[in-house]
Amino acid sequence: MNILKEKFTKKDLKQGLKIYNYYIKNSFSNFEEKVLSFETYYKLYRTIKSNNLPYLLLKIDEEIIGIAFVNKFREKSGYRYTFEHSIYINNKHVNNGYGSFILKELIKECKKNKKIKNLIAVIGNSKNISSIKLHKKNGFKYIGTLNKIGFKKNKWIDSVYMQKVL
Repeated sequence: MNILKEKFTKKDLKQGLKIYNYYIKNSFSNFEEKVLSFETYYKLYRTIKSNNLPYLLLKIDEEIIGIAFVNKFREKSGYRYTFEHSIYINNKHVNNGYGSFILKELIKECKKNKKIKNLIAVIGNSKNISSIKLHKKNGFKYIGTLNKIGFKKNKWIDSVYMQKVL
């Protein structure tokens, strides 16, 4: 198992995009409704890296099995020390501890960055118990639930907010 932090190949990023798009198409954990093109995903990656924020890929052998990254929580200047993170694990590898592994690595990387003081988990779907447990296990505190805040696949979806102060 290897965590990649820099110098990703196009193949690595395409595998990360495949994981990301899986959750767009097949779950309520990502509120995007249309899959991303490689160009759009690459732009997201470049934005994260240009802001000196962590973007990690979890690789086993030659396969990317997880992605984790941090992005701005909100655009307003008062939120400049608070960041939202995202974690996605290849659906064939869920419930094997990889989510916790990559989250721990992401937290380590965030602690090295002096501008990151708070991490926010915005968990799509209040029924996503495994993500809620994963974050609680890694020191996140439950903040609250926004009921019926997202709309996807003709269904209203909740968002659970959890926070970790670094």
